[in-house]
Formats: sequence, C-alpha cells, structure tokens
Amino acid sequence: MKRLNRRLVIVLGICAVATVVGVAVIGAQGDRTAQHKWPPQFPREGATKLFENEHVIVWEQVGRPKEVFQHKHIRDILNFGIEPGGGIGVLNPDGSKGAGSSLTQSIYNKAPNGITYTKAGLGPHAEVMNDPSRPGRSIFVEIKGTEPKDCREWSTACP
Repeated sequence: MKRLNRRLVIVLGICAVATVVGVAVIGAQGDRTAQHKWPPQFPREGATKLFENEHVIVWEQVGRPKEVFQHKHIRDILNFGIEPGGGIGVLNPDGSKGAGSSLTQSIYNKAPNGITYTKAGLGPHAEVMNDPSRPGRSIFVEIKGTEPKDCREWSTACP
C-alpha cells in the first residue's frame, strides 16, 4: 500500500507540473499570436483626399511617407499609376526588406498608367520609395462597404 501511495504521489506531482507548464505555454502562445491592430493605408503622409461619397474615397498619393508606415488595407482598392517615379519597396512588419506578397509586388512594380485591384486585408506592410528624388504619383480609390467582417480584429479603423 505504501508503494502505491508513493506512486500516486509521483504521478500526481508529474500531472501538476505538466499542467503548470501547459498553462504557461498556452499563455505565452496567446501573447505571441494575439492580433496586432494595424492602421489603415489612408490617411497618411503624401496622400490628399480628393473626393468622398457614400461609395468611394479617392486619394492622390505623391511618393510614400518618409517615416516607415506599417499598415493594412481595410477596403478593396483600385490603384491608378499616373507617374512612375523611382519605384516602391516593401517592408515587412518587423522592418526587414521583404518581397511582400506576389500581389503586393505586382502593384508596386507596375508600369505607369497601370491599374490594379487589391482586396481588403493586404498587409501588414510598409511601402518605401526606392528613389526619393523621383516620388511618383498614384490615384487610389477605396471602395466603401468592402471591409471584411473580421476587420475590427486587425485594424484600428474599421467601422
């Protein structure tokens, strides 16, 4: 009987330690995977609102912000390249230079007078000018009502 009690105490002790470790691991993972809330693409430095109604918001963007501006797109967007400029690079959320998604690259490496369509949810990323002496110019049309249902979970600006 004494041996059974000792075995029971050891098993219960192991279970208690495993429970404490499990709770600690789950808590740490929860902290790491908690959703960060990102600001929207607009308004931002270099962007001027040209028009807004109940359906769209139209922005003119000259260059990109001088300071890194990590953001996430909260609406579907049409992007009209007007002047090519010196190109746009993409930065990952940790600040490292990234390729971004293939969609991101197709948007920022397009020729002038190109039109692209971007679904809400792209990002998070930051755009930086490859050649600040040639800022380039684009017109962005944000389409209202295209915000994803979970937008409030990852953006600071969702309705």
